[in-house]
Amino acid sequence: MLAVLGCIALVVVLSTRAALLVQVTAVAIVLVALVLGLRWPLLLLFAFAALIPIEEVVTLSDFGTLSRIAGLLFAVAYGLPRLGQLTFRAMPLPAWAFVGWAVLSVGWALDQGAALAELPTLIQLFVVAVLVADVVVHSPSVVHPLLWAYTLSATVAALVGIVPLLAGAVAPGLRIAAFPGQDEAQFAAVLLPALVFSLSELLNRRHLLLSGAVAVACTAGVVLSGTRGAWVSMTVVAVLFFLPRLSSRQRIAAVLVTALLVGGAVQLPGAAALVTQRADVALSSGGSGRVDIWSVGIAIFESAPVAGVGFANFPVAFTMDRIVASAATADPGISRAPHNIIIGTLGELGLVGFILLVLFLLPLVARGGWGSDAAVVQAALASLMTAALFLDILSNRKQVWLLIGIAAGLAYLRRHDGIPLGQRPAVPAGTTVASHSGR
Repeated sequence: MLAVLGCIALVVVLSTRAALLVQVTAVAIVLVALVLGLRWPLLLLFAFAALIPIEEVVTLSDFGTLSRIAGLLFAVAYGLPRLGQLTFRAMPLPAWAFVGWAVLSVGWALDQGAALAELPTLIQLFVVAVLVADVVVHSPSVVHPLLWAYTLSATVAALVGIVPLLAGAVAPGLRIAAFPGQDEAQFAAVLLPALVFSLSELLNRRHLLLSGAVAVACTAGVVLSGTRGAWVSMTVVAVLFFLPRLSSRQRIAAVLVTALLVGGAVQLPGAAALVTQRADVALSSGGSGRVDIWSVGIAIFESAPVAGVGFANFPVAFTMDRIVASAATADPGISRAPHNIIIGTLGELGLVGFILLVLFLLPLVARGGWGSDAAVVQAALASLMTAALFLDILSNRKQVWLLIGIAAGLAYLRRHDGIPLGQRPAVPAGTTVASHSGR
């Protein structure tokens, strides 16, 4: 390994003579990461999780974001040496069928180029999710520190967005994001899993100071992002996933903690005015025109109800003719994204794709997996799926597939007694193993 690192350093030095320092240094960093990953592949998984919330800090034009590089390196370093031993069954069969149907839809897509441009991202994220599920199946103890790695990084992103407002560099009342050019709604979608996890840690009295600080920062970030879908998401998670699992005394404490967090966030400069303004816009415009977009989406679905118009082809099908044929009350403009996982899937992949998606995701959201972290993983995934009713995050957001991989691994363990693969005794031929998945 030292010899490899030495050769890489020599190449970097020599590259300065050819004015290729940036490109060669980037390649060298990738090679170093790959060498280390082959020895300790979970380092790359933790790097992937930690880089997701801050991936927009640095983008290498020839390689993509740092989190994408980490994900690909993890797939190579972890997946290839274990190709024959991977637990492919940990990812539900409907998930494989859903991705397969998306790939097949290229054959009937309105614009094959649009589908082919987006499919590699979906496939890459799916592969990473399959490998994450395999990691969880073999070492479920990795889940908690992995969630902390993501959460701490998301907290950094939240602070990057909040501090300029507190310092007066950003005018009060404007929606905030962490990085220049970042969409505020996607900023909120990054913070949602971290907020869910930190609240769970806080309510369970684990790492009180740290989890409390993280919850404060992420709550402020979600509120100041002005993302109504994220607000709805946290309400749904609190009502359906947090409160029912608590005792009466814990519920009172949870309500008080939530009230303090939200109340404190609203006291930040311009926050109250932003919340009022965003609520007024929702009432007057149907959520920034989403109702009209969804009306056109229904018309797109009706044009190809079984197979859809093709993966990533919703904007292609969003034409003036479809706007006229729909029940839209205003002109939302052409080539719009669906902003809804249901409408988008029905339009692009038809009833077949939608049924596969439901069979894939609903069990992961409706039923928790095995272990002490199963409930918070379920709630975090539910928060993103609720947000997906208002945002386009399924096919291109890494945090969604990271949580899908974790949830799939824990669901597999639930079905197999919660015993990691490496710790299972060999079962003699002809022996039937009783299942106690509810354990």
